[in-house]
Amino acid sequence: MASRSVYWVATIDATPWAAVDWDGTKAAEHFTVWQHGPRRLWEEVESAHRWWNANARPGPDRFGLTVGPSGHRAWLDTPDNFWQLP
Repeated sequence: MASRSVYWVATIDATPWAAVDWDGTKAAEHFTVWQHGPRRLWEEVESAHRWWNANARPGPDRFGLTVGPSGHRAWLDTPDNFWQLP
């Protein structure tokens, strides 16, 4: 028998948050999601998961970080494959 779980995602100030109730099965229709606040955090989690799958599920050894006067950039595999960080 599968056990039920609830997963929470929140920002540091907990203004936006998301809770996901999972019934323990693999069927996607058995998830219930609640979101609150100015950001749709669960949608961000789903987007990040799609990106991770599309990039061959990279492990931590494939990521890098460049910090400089013009800003901070995270990258995958090489510094020219980057995205700006806030």
